[in-house]
Amino acid sequence: MGNKKKLPITRMNKFYDDQDFQFENDMAREFIEGDLNFTVILFRVDRIKSQTDNVYGESDSEEIRFHPPVEIKVRPQLEESSSNSYSEGYGRYEDYGNLTFTVFEDHLKEMNVDITYGDYIGYPDKDDNIKYFTVTNDGRINSDNQKTRVGFKSYYRKITCVTADPNEFTNPI
Repeated sequence: MGNKKKLPITRMNKFYDDQDFQFENDMAREFIEGDLNFTVILFRVDRIKSQTDNVYGESDSEEIRFHPPVEIKVRPQLEESSSNSYSEGYGRYEDYGNLTFTVFEDHLKEMNVDITYGDYIGYPDKDDNIKYFTVTNDGRINSDNQKTRVGFKSYYRKITCVTADPNEFTNPI
């Protein structure tokens, strides 16, 4: 695992190369980040300053510390809400569906941020409301065919989030 030898990706060079990849990536980013212009707020957990217990490595909500929030441009998909009950026949409630979004790798590098499991995402769904989600899949493994351009290189990550418990996360802004 210590082998960090770099190998150029040459599998498509006859028909597709870095210049083609960058051109298509720039066009896609202009559409997502410029035209669509969806923004979410990333609340990265500071894993150094947050206090955890010695047994399970968990933190109470008061012990979690955050890096400064960052707005990132994404292509979101908010699943349909669901109606649930606390126990059969008692106390019904409706909550948001899961949030899945894609974000360009280049955008994260430019913003000098990374999204990791357990971070929080603020999704502004109305002018006066932000719904908070917890990252459950940070999309780090993104070399599958769907997330690559013609099998050449990966260019985006797909992040999956579930609704955050209101008692678990309070806006640190």
